Amino acid sequence: MTLAPTEKQPSPNETWSPLDFDRESFRVSTVEGSFKRFARNGVRTFHHVVGGRGIADTVRFDDGVLLTVVNCVLPLMARWRYDNDEPLIMLRASLSCEVAYHYDGIAPIIFNRPEVTLACLPAGQNLSVDVIGGARQQGLIALFRASSFAARYGLQPDDLPPEMRDAFTGNRPVGRIASFPLDQHIAGLVADTIDSRLDGEMRVVQYAGRLAELVAYTIDAMQHTPSSRGGALHLRRDVQLAQAALNRLQKDYRRPPLFAELAKDVGTNQNKLKAVFKEAFGLTMAEYCLERRMREAQLLLMEATLTIAQVADRVGYEHQSSFAAAFRGHVGMSAREYRQHRAPFSQTLE
Repeated sequence: MTLAPTEKQPSPNETWSPLDFDRESFRVSTVEGSFKRFARNGVRTFHHVVGGRGIADTVRFDDGVLLTVVNCVLPLMARWRYDNDEPLIMLRASLSCEVAYHYDGIAPIIFNRPEVTLACLPAGQNLSVDVIGGARQQGLIALFRASSFAARYGLQPDDLPPEMRDAFTGNRPVGRIASFPLDQHIAGLVADTIDSRLDGEMRVVQYAGRLAELVAYTIDAMQHTPSSRGGALHLRRDVQLAQAALNRLQKDYRRPPLFAELAKDVGTNQNKLKAVFKEAFGLTMAEYCLERRMREAQLLLMEATLTIAQVADRVGYEHQSSFAAAFRGHVGMSAREYRQHRAPFSQTLE
């Protein structure tokens, strides 16, 4: 579509809120034919017009949510600048991506793996986003006004993990709140959304439903991932022991120490450490190590750059047969079957 006189194309150095639909919709190019309004609040970008490939849909559900459904390759690296004056929540479900978020004074937040990520974008800090040229960008990226997120889905604060509640109030620093590997269901949901046959307002309706499902999946996954339960342990010493053990296992989950040795290292006995860890995080140390290994294995299998034997070794299994049994028991399918499900998720570029 041709830009209307009132639709001012932003210059590369301008900044605005990431929720600014009007400016986000016409960011990529001033070239006529690059854009098409496919719904009242939906704009499609055709990247081939400016030397790239594929498309991206940008949809505004209201002033509090902006969704981008992307399946494209940009011809060159693009740097986009933002200046948000309120806390935002970002939810990404990526099949593939090469993106870096830069804030002053902290290390870049890199998104380059197939995963679901929930991140906090606090107010009052300048943000620039680098999208790598020549790299496939496939997935769903949603931005929410933090203050209205829970009410949008009829949720109460007690329905949400503590990490999310901190982000909603602006009391959480910049960065990831949680990340999870794509399981078969969510990868299929993302791929099917990208490849939707619907158009117009019905596509917007579908996008809203898929986003709600992704939100539910993310909250559920967070509730089943180790994190401190706050008041579950009443003694500061017990909290410190549990956290020290988690820190060690996060580092050495591939080949964890004997739990008796770990208990000695953190200054307690094995039975005490097992009890406080289970009380603090809701699962045993052995269950945590297995879950962490399987999560890493899923990411490596989705990336498809290693053999299954190499994946097994990378996550700490000396024998592929042991890895195969553990993976099937945890995920519900073999590693080979899981990898085969990756093929349909690499969507053809239009």
